[in-house]
Amino acid sequence: MSGIALEHLLFEGGAPLRLKPEDKARLKVLFLAKHALAGGQFDKTDGTHSMYHDEIKSCLEGLGLDVVASNSYEALFHSKIDQNYVFTLFNRGGFRNSEILASCLCEYLGVPYMGAAPSMRGFADDKHLVKTMYRDQGIPTPEWQIYRTADQSAPAPDFKAERYVVKPNNSSASYGLAQGTDWEELKPQVLALLAENHDVIVEEYVPGIDVSVPVVAAGKPWILYPMMNPATEGEFVVTYEQKRGFASVPPIEFFKDHEKYPALVDYTQRVNAMVWPYDYARFDYRIDPTGKVWGFEFNVSCNLGAKRAICQSAKLLGYEQSDIVESVIASSLERQRFMFEAALEGRKIRYKT
Repeated sequence: MSGIALEHLLFEGGAPLRLKPEDKARLKVLFLAKHALAGGQFDKTDGTHSMYHDEIKSCLEGLGLDVVASNSYEALFHSKIDQNYVFTLFNRGGFRNSEILASCLCEYLGVPYMGAAPSMRGFADDKHLVKTMYRDQGIPTPEWQIYRTADQSAPAPDFKAERYVVKPNNSSASYGLAQGTDWEELKPQVLALLAENHDVIVEEYVPGIDVSVPVVAAGKPWILYPMMNPATEGEFVVTYEQKRGFASVPPIEFFKDHEKYPALVDYTQRVNAMVWPYDYARFDYRIDPTGKVWGFEFNVSCNLGAKRAICQSAKLLGYEQSDIVESVIASSLERQRFMFEAALEGRKIRYKT
C-alpha cells in the first residue's frame, strides 16, 4: 500500500493562506451547522458545541464574507442554491454516516464545500478502516475488533486485553463510549449501540497521555505544534460530558516534549501521503508510559473552536482563529477551483455518460 510524495510545511515553516481579493468579493457562503441559528446559547444536549457553531459563524462574518446560516440539511435539498460555497460543520445529523451527506449534496449541486471529498470523509470517520491503514503503514495501533450492524450476536473479541474500550465506529466527541475489564459487562453496551444502528468498535485500552497533531491546509499540509490533553493523565478516557462542557476538564496545552517523539510528525506525514487533500484535520495519538507512540484516529473537519487543539496550536505560532478559518477556506477553494469557477458561471460539473 503506497501513497504519494508530499512536501509538508512544519511549525514555523508554514503560514495561513489568504483569500484572493477577487475570490473574497465573489464568495457567497452558506454556513451549515446544527446550531447555526442558536445564537451561541449553551445547549442541553450538545453543550458548548452550540457555542462553537456561533463562534465560527461570527468568525466568517468577521472576515467580511457574505454569509447565510442554516441549521438543516434541507437547505441543500434543491436543484440549485443561491450560495457558491458551503462551510459545513454538520457532522452529527442523527443518522449513520451523516458527516458525508452535506458533501455529497454539494457535489450534486456543483458547489464547493469545506472538508474533503465524500469518499475521504467516509473513510476518515470509519475507525476500523483507519486502524487498518495505520497497521499497513507500520503505525502502532491498539488491537481492535469491528462489530457491524449486520450481525447482532456480539461475540467476545478475538483478542485478550486487561481493559477494553467500546464506542461507535463512526462516533465523535466520545459519544457512546464505555470501558471496563469484563467483556460480559460491556457486551450490553455493544448490543445497545448496534440496536441504535451504530457499527461498534472494541479496542484494547492503552494507558498514557493523549497528544494531537493539528494539520491545516495552506497549499500544502501544514503541521502545527502537537498539543496535549492533560485530562488523560491518570484517567482512562475523556468522556463526552467533558468534551461538550458538561463536566470540567483541564485546558489543552502545548506538548513541550514533542521533539522527543519524532514519530508524531513521521506518522502524520505517512497518513497524509494516503489521504491528502483535505482542508484541515487533527491526528490523535497516545504516548504510553514506555514512550511508545500509538496511532488512534484522525479527524477531518474537526473542532476549530478558539480553545481547541488547532487554534491553540496556531496561537503559539502567532495566528488567530480567523487566520486559520481564512486559510482553510482559501485552500478549499484552490482544491475545488474548477467547481468554484463553474458555480460562478451557473454550471454544474457532470461526467459524460
